[in-house]
Amino acid sequence: MYSLSLPEEVYEALPRLKQFLSSLGLPLEKIQNSDLLCCCFVHKSYAADFKVAYDHNERLEFVGDAMLESVIAKRLFLDFPEMQESTMTLYKIALVREETLCKVAKKIGLHHQLFISKGEERNGGREKASITSDAMEALIGYLALDMGYPVMEQFVLDSIYPEINEVSKSPVKSYKTMAQEHIQKFYKHLPVYNDYDEKVDEKGNVLLFRSEIIAEKEVLAVGFGTNKKKAQEDAAKNYCEHLE
Repeated sequence: MYSLSLPEEVYEALPRLKQFLSSLGLPLEKIQNSDLLCCCFVHKSYAADFKVAYDHNERLEFVGDAMLESVIAKRLFLDFPEMQESTMTLYKIALVREETLCKVAKKIGLHHQLFISKGEERNGGREKASITSDAMEALIGYLALDMGYPVMEQFVLDSIYPEINEVSKSPVKSYKTMAQEHIQKFYKHLPVYNDYDEKVDEKGNVLLFRSEIIAEKEVLAVGFGTNKKKAQEDAAKNYCEHLE
């Protein structure tokens, strides 16, 4: 069994954490690894408060992020047979973005169950979108690894996918906006667009622009267009589509 090292206080909270899962309609009889269950509620700031190198939920976030996207992509494909791939990509990003996950996490009361550092507690960390959305991904990761894919999938469909109703009521955000939100989440700062003249005619008129999305000196995507705005949007589109 996959074992972890966690503070005693976290293990002592196991009955409460199980009760929380039960309140969400999750089958407690499916729990196989209590360490993994406890870990998904431990933010890295809490683990860092101790001199011992304790585990936290960041690795579970990684799993949950991938699982969440797979469930949403599958459901969009089945529910919207006429929807273009580009639109499905925008809907998927809208459903898995930080804002949506934070909203759902607070709706189910996940933020009240988290173990965060005293410093984060003082600074309102329990309400931070970054912490609550990451915890949502960690919970999804735990469900997939311990309770099984079907349980995880049903949880996502019951808790997150219904937000499609809100997403569909509003104009779908541009690729550039979606790319910015995603990059800001993972790189912790805004992307930079570098624009170049890709094709110039004999008179010096620019026929085609090339735009590169840069984060931490890395080129994340490239796009082309007849003006800089279109080139940037194309680069953002290419970035979003590679998130599939």
